[in-house]
Amino acid sequence: MKRLLIAGLTALTLLGAGAITLNVSGENVASASAAAKATVDAAKARGEVGEKITGYLEIVKNPSPGVQAAVNEINIARKALYTRLARQQGVDPDVVAQLAGEKQIANAARGEFIMGADGRWTQR
Repeated sequence: MKRLLIAGLTALTLLGAGAITLNVSGENVASASAAAKATVDAAKARGEVGEKITGYLEIVKNPSPGVQAAVNEINIARKALYTRLARQQGVDPDVVAQLAGEKQIANAARGEFIMGADGRWTQR
């Protein structure tokens, strides 16, 4: 448990130091395309997509196929990055994902939807 906590704090330090690149709206843009990022940003502003505490995006309501594809692309990029960072730190990828999710939720813009540990959507 102590090792997990220390590794988690190390991963949090990496997040704070910018090892995971987050834009203003809190998205991890590590290897997702600019088009996917723009699509998701617009969908977030419309309330169609939100950030989850798990570190991933999720559809809130009525996505177009393009929005769903963009969410999938970004989530795949996030998972790859979380896995890589977790391997480097010797922790479970879920630890890195949760730390990133906390940061993404903290950076969510006013009016965007977020889902915390309780599993309910709230509007920031």
